[in-house]
Amino acid sequence: MGHIKLKPTTEIKINFHPSEIKDEIIPEESKKIAQEYLSSDKTSDDNEHDLIIMLEDKIIYGYDYINNKEKFILPEINPVTIFYSNAVMSNGLIKHYKDELFKASTRINKTGKIHSRTVSPNHSGVFFQLAVNCIINLQSTLECFANMIIPSNYPFVNKQGNEITATVGYKLFNVLPKIKGIDFKNQGRKVKKYNLSIDTLIKLRNDIVHLKPIQETNTGYKKYYRELLDFDFEKAIYSVKLFINFYEPNLLEECPCGINFVYDTLKKSP
Repeated sequence: MGHIKLKPTTEIKINFHPSEIKDEIIPEESKKIAQEYLSSDKTSDDNEHDLIIMLEDKIIYGYDYINNKEKFILPEINPVTIFYSNAVMSNGLIKHYKDELFKASTRINKTGKIHSRTVSPNHSGVFFQLAVNCIINLQSTLECFANMIIPSNYPFVNKQGNEITATVGYKLFNVLPKIKGIDFKNQGRKVKKYNLSIDTLIKLRNDIVHLKPIQETNTGYKKYYRELLDFDFEKAIYSVKLFINFYEPNLLEECPCGINFVYDTLKKSP
């Protein structure tokens, strides 16, 4: 899979060039505010003024930041695209390093004889680092998207009208359909496996974030490591993309350049 397009939180297409804006049509109050801001050594206060970057064919919203006493305006990137891009880049070498892990691991044959090989924690570490990164970023993609759509004052209540703590799954499968007026699950049996993949993803992510060893054994994390080895990363990545693009078409897109950027944490020999 090629790398994912990073997109601004807000983008407005325009049919004119910024240079065409004449000074006389800009309100005097706006000019005064702009001048005060430009002469200030402080950043714009939250919710006071929005900053925009005008390009040849579009306007995108940004924010200011002071670096080495110099003020910059930076585009605000949609975090949904960042999380998903991270997941895709983490997944790029997961299968490769899963194969490498088994190549480097001790094998027990059918007669019970152990075939020893040179074992290094790095062979396990590099796979599980990428696997955990991918899962956490995929779930963050979903939760960030839900929080972006759901108003901050939305009442999370049960059928009896009592306030509840909304889980990620509740937001995705109960609240989003009500707000958007469409339901991902109502597409029939064809999306059932993708719903199941998302459910499995969320559960596994929660297990990882709230990781606790099993007390009855000296290998207290083997259950979770086995689940990571069993997990279908390709299906999860596709399921998340399918879900989000159902509610906001084309938000998650591959860059047409087709280049596949990947995270690789294992140092190569010179």
